[in-house]
Amino acid sequence: MADKIYLRKLDCYINATEEQKKHPLMAPDRCFDLTKLPDTGIRSEMESFIINRGKELTALSIKSDMYPYNQFCCFLNDKFPDLQTFVGFDLEQAEKKCKAWLLKNGKHLTQSRVKTATGKTEITDSDIIKYLRKVVGFFNKVDEVFNYDSDIWYLEGIPIVLKDNPTKKVKSVNFKRITQEQIREEVKKILYIHLSQKALGTVTAEITALNRFSAFLMERYPEVTSLHDLDRELLEEYLIHTNTEATGRKSYAKELHHLKTVLNTAANVLEDDELDSLFYIDDIGNEPVRIYKVYSDAELVRLNKAIVEMDVQVARALTLHQLLGTRISETLSLKQDAIRQGETGKWLIRIDQVKSRRSYEKVINDDVKVLFEKACSYTNDKFGKQKYVFVNEKNPADAMQYGRIQYQIMAMITKNNLTDDNGERFGVGTHIFRHCYGKKLTEMHVDDVTISKLLGHANTSSVRHYRKIGNEMLSQETKQMRDAMDDVLKDIMGDWDD
Repeated sequence: MADKIYLRKLDCYINATEEQKKHPLMAPDRCFDLTKLPDTGIRSEMESFIINRGKELTALSIKSDMYPYNQFCCFLNDKFPDLQTFVGFDLEQAEKKCKAWLLKNGKHLTQSRVKTATGKTEITDSDIIKYLRKVVGFFNKVDEVFNYDSDIWYLEGIPIVLKDNPTKKVKSVNFKRITQEQIREEVKKILYIHLSQKALGTVTAEITALNRFSAFLMERYPEVTSLHDLDRELLEEYLIHTNTEATGRKSYAKELHHLKTVLNTAANVLEDDELDSLFYIDDIGNEPVRIYKVYSDAELVRLNKAIVEMDVQVARALTLHQLLGTRISETLSLKQDAIRQGETGKWLIRIDQVKSRRSYEKVINDDVKVLFEKACSYTNDKFGKQKYVFVNEKNPADAMQYGRIQYQIMAMITKNNLTDDNGERFGVGTHIFRHCYGKKLTEMHVDDVTISKLLGHANTSSVRHYRKIGNEMLSQETKQMRDAMDDVLKDIMGDWDD
């Protein structure tokens, strides 16, 4: 075992490209000094941990491990000088001691940072606490297989065909924030049924609603331990709470709807008819009026000029997303066999809808077909033949995750200081591109039935929202915008020629 692990010896640096190695923040001669650790068995364990991190992270990312590593060494020497192994190490107790150690040494327990993906400031635990969790977790891996009796349901191996979103992978469902033990067990029975009936995203939203309701019960009604204990008076208190005191959301209508749905199912599962009548028909009210936002022509041009400069496959995904008018989940889950030639000779692309589980086809032109094929070739050349056009680089069998798109867009906006027509920084609004697509269709006087089919809607009820924002005539300005978009696409096609 070496005393020091130099960054240049790690796989992430060895496998880096020459261009990456020339990055000014690269520090190949820096090292993790194992002699800073207590002189026990944990030195060899930390060596294996660091080497594994060097396989998973980039060379620049592992460099950021060095600061918490050095703090971690000081903490262990002070609080656990005789520690022989991390196997079976009590993480909860160690975290408490680490926080006390931080305070004693005048260091912060938390830190604030601006999330690149959202532009919002978040408060997180200090780096050393997060590093401690990674180390202990590495040597005490949890068997991430479904176990009904656990308070965390890992979805791997669950005997249910889940209606999941391939672009937003959910590994587990966590019941721990439902603090009432009996309610937690009752909720498990209900949500197990819901997992077989509803989209996974809906079930996770139900858990969010239940978590908030559980916290309210713990604070105001600690004597309530079962859903059987709920009554109308208590529910009215909660409705008042969500309307007057609760913070964090503009509207709780959706959360209350989810809570109502859970209680309706509970009435049958727990054989308690009163649970089915706790909510009155006018309790929840209406969601705020939906006002579809769209980008102006000038905003679209600014965004697309920057999109061209993004990661090549992300740029292709965003370009297809705009040209097809799909939801971003439908673009990212496009399959490589999605294009076929119709009987009339026109090219058709199949859109598999994540939201409704339906599929539909729409006509595409040769430019879209070529862009689609270039995206397929890029994926297959880099990862071998795959199912999806856009893939998760860490696991190419899966579709590209929306989180990557979100991060890349926010990074693009920040890097280029992109602002809207009012001078405000753009947010991450991939769905707004779909609104723009719908708006342009209304400006072209396309009928409602055709618009709904092109957008993949089951009916025409949503078209009115697009007509509200697209009631102007197809003007020369719009034509210029479409011409500009065509030029952007041609630039992309040319830049991406191999």
